[in-house]
Amino acid sequence: MKRQGSHKRGFTLMELLVVIAIVAMLVTVMVPVMLKFMKGRGLSMSGNNIGGFIAFARSEAMNTRQTHVIVCYTQEEELPGQSEAGLAFHVGPGLALYRLNANPAPGTDEQEINYVKQLDFRGQIGGDVEFAPRWIAEAPTGPIDNYLSDAANTRFNGKYKVAVLADGRLIIPQDKPGYVLDSGETMNLNTDLILTDNDRFVYIDLNPTTGAVKRSLVLDREEVSEP
Repeated sequence: MKRQGSHKRGFTLMELLVVIAIVAMLVTVMVPVMLKFMKGRGLSMSGNNIGGFIAFARSEAMNTRQTHVIVCYTQEEELPGQSEAGLAFHVGPGLALYRLNANPAPGTDEQEINYVKQLDFRGQIGGDVEFAPRWIAEAPTGPIDNYLSDAANTRFNGKYKVAVLADGRLIIPQDKPGYVLDSGETMNLNTDLILTDNDRFVYIDLNPTTGAVKRSLVLDREEVSEP
């Protein structure tokens, strides 16, 4: 008996060319959209991470019953001997948290100013993030009297900082009251922190009582008053 073989049909050259053309067209359209989305993704992540970082700082302050301080680093700096191994490491641009202990116990590694943790803005998905130039120029960087020790004010002089008290309250220099609600408040937003990826901006407001963090949408340069 003669077995009937199956017939297999492949793609013709014309069909392949049509498929390639369609894929190329989709890539041309989608790549700019995806790049635009990913560009703002880094700012969104940083804004969200700041909320988690401040929540962690408040938890540490309340659990240890010690004042902590959040320090903003506008550029990368080397901190000598702050790691667990006693080796130098780098911090910034971003935030760093320190625990303050006015009376460290003798014979321990505890110091008057103790590094706890950092939030690094570099290498975010969608691009590196940093503090906006206008914020750097305008942010108050003097001492926080009555809340931070002389040693802490001296060490972090010239940097914007937020004191985190043992009861969870935040002492925010020149606090900008009110929340950023939506992009309808653009052009002249004035908030506690401003982040950028050099093309877009995110405005962040801190609540001194609850530690809650509210951020704006990711805003294009044309939507804000940034230089």
